[in-house]
Amino acid sequence: MSLSSSRDSGDLSWLPRPTDLSEELGKYIGKQVSYATHGIHRYPAKFIPQIPRFCLESYSRVGDDVLDPFMGSGTTLLESYILGRNSYGVDIHPLARMIAKVKITPLDPGHLDSMASRLFASIDADEDDNSEWIPEIPNRDHWFRPAVLADLATIKKHVWKIRKGDCQDFFKICFSSIIRKMSNSDADSLIPEVTSFRKKLDEQGKTSFDSIGKFENTVRNKLIDAEGLWRISRDVEENYRTVPVVKIIGKDAREIQLGDSEMDLAITSPPYASAVHYVSVHKLEMHWLGLIDDMAKLDGQIVGTSRAYVNEYRPWEPKTSIPELGRVLNGLVEKEKKSAYLVYKYFDDMRRNFAEMNRVLKRNGKYCMVAGENTLRKVRVPTYAILARIAVRSGFEVKAVYVYDVINRHLDIPRWNNSRIEKDHILVFQRKKAPTHRTL
Repeated sequence: MSLSSSRDSGDLSWLPRPTDLSEELGKYIGKQVSYATHGIHRYPAKFIPQIPRFCLESYSRVGDDVLDPFMGSGTTLLESYILGRNSYGVDIHPLARMIAKVKITPLDPGHLDSMASRLFASIDADEDDNSEWIPEIPNRDHWFRPAVLADLATIKKHVWKIRKGDCQDFFKICFSSIIRKMSNSDADSLIPEVTSFRKKLDEQGKTSFDSIGKFENTVRNKLIDAEGLWRISRDVEENYRTVPVVKIIGKDAREIQLGDSEMDLAITSPPYASAVHYVSVHKLEMHWLGLIDDMAKLDGQIVGTSRAYVNEYRPWEPKTSIPELGRVLNGLVEKEKKSAYLVYKYFDDMRRNFAEMNRVLKRNGKYCMVAGENTLRKVRVPTYAILARIAVRSGFEVKAVYVYDVINRHLDIPRWNNSRIEKDHILVFQRKKAPTHRTL
């Protein structure tokens, strides 16, 4: 069967036979996946650092330039730095960019520890009314108790009085990481939610709202993480002739601020189609950090958004020559046209990303992408298969496919088999030619 006819039939036998990495990747747990600053702040849908490390070691060399167009909290960037590769990150989410900045910035632990001691002393000595530091949050009293609001305002006041720069950003991220835990929301919910389980724990006296104590303990733990990164940075300086560049370069994976043919390798785990309200996950933290003015606007700009308006999807008609996507759209249109439109928009945004990656990667440059499958309105969305189709149309060749069992790590995405352990795929694409399709 020819490659083209195999693709047209919807048969995935044209993809390389997957290599299973489950045994290798499954052994990494606990501190093994959160060493240095990898665990500096919770973030949804993170891949474990061993995944980008595998891609870096397999498809790049020391001194190469590596891009993550959906960098999230910066896992690829930190691993690239450790392995002597220059790295560049793109993400539209403002909190992701701040977390990534802190994650990749080595700070002198002695200086940071002294700053922490002074910060604790100033917070503990403050008896003022600091209510002016409390941000405007929709349904604020639903999310926070009055005493918690007062304590968080006091912490914010003194963190914000630190001189602007890398150290202040470190303490801001420490502050951000306690917001959800000090709220009335269930800390284990992906999206902030005051659950009956959380209310029951409150009634039983099993929850603590000591925000100042929580902040101080969190800072002490994050100081250990920062010291770990500092030690690694000393090793990096000794091991490599040139210290690797680490930069956050932009916000939009569909319009990357790089010149043509600059990158040797790209590694990413893109969002899922309309499966996670990525903005809502950290809405409480972003309000306290002052990172968002218009949540609806940001939500609409994100690849994989769940937001669409009637005047957008009502006149739209589902048309595609990608067989797997066609089956998804047909199934969704029967249930809800808006969902079909959102899925189409997601994959069209990913088509634009592939076109940009074709532009910024060097000839024969590799693009490693982690993707699985999810469900929407009980319709299976074989994301990895559709992305592989789009990649080929965008001038890439599929060089390798890997699979592995993934355990849910702060990721509440509806999966096709509804189990807690699923297969995710690492797709390895190689740039070959210019894109041949401008539409799906």
